Amino acid sequence: FFNYNGYFCVLLSPDVPSEPLNCRINKTNKDCMFVAWDKPETDGGSPITGYYIERKERNSLLWVKANDTVVRTTEYPCAGLIEGLEYTFRVSAINRAGQGKPSKKTDFVTARTPVGMFASKPDILDVTKNSVTLVWTRPKNDGGSKIIGYYVEALQLPGDTWIRCNTSSQNVPREEYTVTSLERDLQYQFRVIAKTAVNISKPSEPTDPVLVCAENGEVSI
Repeated sequence: FFNYNGYFCVLLSPDVPSEPLNCRINKTNKDCMFVAWDKPETDGGSPITGYYIERKERNSLLWVKANDTVVRTTEYPCAGLIEGLEYTFRVSAINRAGQGKPSKKTDFVTARTPVGMFASKPDILDVTKNSVTLVWTRPKNDGGSKIIGYYVEALQLPGDTWIRCNTSSQNVPREEYTVTSLERDLQYQFRVIAKTAVNISKPSEPTDPVLVCAENGEVSI
């Protein structure tokens, strides 16, 4: 502290930032994964100047730095991976005081070519007072591993939480599924995810909103 015109002023040193939030893998292929995260809740009293990303293989105890220079954005392509190995990542923020605690690590993800995107959204085949039957087209690219089934997800409107309708992808071995136990007179959207032995696809484009109130097989959209 110091005396300035009769007043005592205290200078506080900044602290390191808190850990980044929601560290995740947005995209993967056979030798690169795109890691993204959200900014820390606090910057420690000094602006965040960048981030360090670390990676670890499934059978290793060692965290390895993935970037040579400070990353100033909240997404980074981590290249140089080995196809078939599983990786997890974590991120720490930096300010004038130093490097903060690392984020929670991501789930382990295998470095593989991803399953291809769906060419179109699922179609509505039938609607009853408490169920909807969907059909869809198989993705053209399976990422090098045979598609073994699908996950079907439902979104009740209005809302933003997708609920998985089947617990095992092997319960849906072909490109058709009937979602049951829906609430009558409510609207839903549906999407599909393809599953292989080693990977899953990104969700398909969602269907248009479907009103669950039809009778006699009539589709209400």
